[in-house]
Amino acid sequence: MNHRVRSFFGALAEPWFPNFCARCGASTGSPCDACLADLQPAEPLVGIYPLDSVHALVHYDDASRPFIADLKFRGSWATARTLAPGLAFVIDDFIGLYGTDLLLTWAPTTKNRVRERGFDQAEVLAREVANCTGLQVRRTLARRSSIHQTGRTRRERAEGVAYEAIGPVTGPIILFDDVVTTGATLRAAGGALREAGADSVMAVALAATPDRSQTA
Repeated sequence: MNHRVRSFFGALAEPWFPNFCARCGASTGSPCDACLADLQPAEPLVGIYPLDSVHALVHYDDASRPFIADLKFRGSWATARTLAPGLAFVIDDFIGLYGTDLLLTWAPTTKNRVRERGFDQAEVLAREVANCTGLQVRRTLARRSSIHQTGRTRRERAEGVAYEAIGPVTGPIILFDDVVTTGATLRAAGGALREAGADSVMAVALAATPDRSQTA
């Protein structure tokens, strides 16, 4: 509970103080306009079963890495708020197709990470996109594995993550995560949602490694 309280008050306080760009240090927001222009759109992602489709906003590269780190390790709501409209644009076709039947959710990180940092970066993204779109957002998954994915090999990633649904899940789901590398996290989370009764699961990430389409 304490980590959620810290995250809540941090989100309230952030708009009242200057947001320095995580990449260049400019006091005009994060990302600032200049750094925002340097972000490269992600290429289409393919072949992460059992997901219906997977989309990412930007390449995970030198330009985007400072902002991903700012969100992932410091819980920067500035980064999430600035990029949330872009993520909302990514799911615009799904909103047109399903309307208010869409449920936003996220692939939770480990409990240890949440306790250490005071937040879950994928949840931050999902809630900011919910604010942009007016769609409902709810936690639907619990992570069974306590193994962190950062720094692990592709084989270790594929074997080291598992999720279970929190109760039954119905209708179309949009699943959020921060970065797609091998797709192991989204594959495990999407599978759990499917098993719980989701009609369709579409995944959206803030960033994807540029060679992701070569490793599906």
